[in-house]
Order: sequence, then structure tokens, then C-alpha cells
Amino acid sequence: MKKFILIALMFFGSLALYAQAASLEEVCKSLASRPNTTGEFVQIKTLNANGRQLKSFGTFIISTEEILWKTEKPFPSSLILTKDAMVQIAANGKRSVMDGKDNQIFANISETLSSVFSGNVDQLKKNFECDFEGEDTLWKITLKPKDSTIASVMNFLELGGSLEGGLAALDYLEMNEASSNKIRYEFANQKYPKELSADEKTNFIFE
Repeated sequence: MKKFILIALMFFGSLALYAQAASLEEVCKSLASRPNTTGEFVQIKTLNANGRQLKSFGTFIISTEEILWKTEKPFPSSLILTKDAMVQIAANGKRSVMDGKDNQIFANISETLSSVFSGNVDQLKKNFECDFEGEDTLWKITLKPKDSTIASVMNFLELGGSLEGGLAALDYLEMNEASSNKIRYEFANQKYPKELSADEKTNFIFE
């Protein structure tokens, strides 16, 4: 459950940042014009107790209403997020589903997903305290949750990236958990296809 929440927050917060760094409003407006984002990630989790770092590698797909987070190493697994459910798939194909109905945490996450995809900055600010910085070729945003349930899981998200040719790229995301553990996601090879391939679409078919 907590893993579902952390990954969902990571993605839903990060989606608001694929644009020019002049303002958060321009960032969200640009996001609404990009139907799909694909790429690779490296996750680095730093444990507060002993400073140990744990790494994992994989790929992701962000579409208009669905997200795939596919870990390939060291252990394969998949997490699929939709407006109605969260589906976790283990290496053996076993699925764990959390229904979004009557779940306040999920409702808050879903609301954030809707706001960033529609470019609704007011809705994003309703859920997070937003500190946005942009200068020259760099930008950064810090999101602090207002909801006490989400705040019990994480303290804040920090996202940063670069600007090239007037377009922004998300280079990293760092999550500070309530336990003071840190999870850093470094992104590479981002692409923005208008349509997902046939193989990519099969990831969101559950029948």
C-alpha cells in the first residue's frame, strides 16, 4: 500500500514539469499538450539508518490517463496506475489490485493526476505547497503535501531538470519520506510519441 502511494505521488507530482520554467502555469499548460511520455529510470534509495544505497533500473510510460512503472533489475515487477485502480504485477505474473472506490488516499492521488494532465494549477496547489524556481537553463520545484495522510508518508518531493531549445527535460526527482529515507529517480532517453505502439498499449489491457 505505502509503495503504491509513494510511486503514484512521484509520478503525479513529476508530470507537472515538462515545459518552460518561466512559471508553474506555463509548465502545466505544456504538459496538457503532451499525450505520452516514455523513457528509462534509475532509482536510488538511501536508507537514513545506515546510509546504504539500493538501486533498481527500468522503463516507464506516462499516457493521458494511465502510467506504467516497469522495474527490470534487480527484480522484475510492474506497477500500473489508472484513474480507477492501482495494479502491481510480480515477476510470476501475480496481480495485486487496489480499487480506488471509497479510498481517500487514492481519491487524492487521482485528483492530482487529473489536475496535472489537464493543466489545472489551482487543483495542484490545492493538494501541495508549490515552490517553483527557474533560471537560465535549469528549473526546480518542491511539492509539500497539504493532506495529512499523504504527509504521513512523505515530507516533500523535489524535481529538477534542464532547458534546451526552449523545451524542458525532467532530469531527476528526489523524494524525502517521513522516515527520512530518500528515493532519487534519475531519468533518461525521454520521448514524447503522439501514439503508443501496439506493444506498449498491451501493458494496459487487464482482461
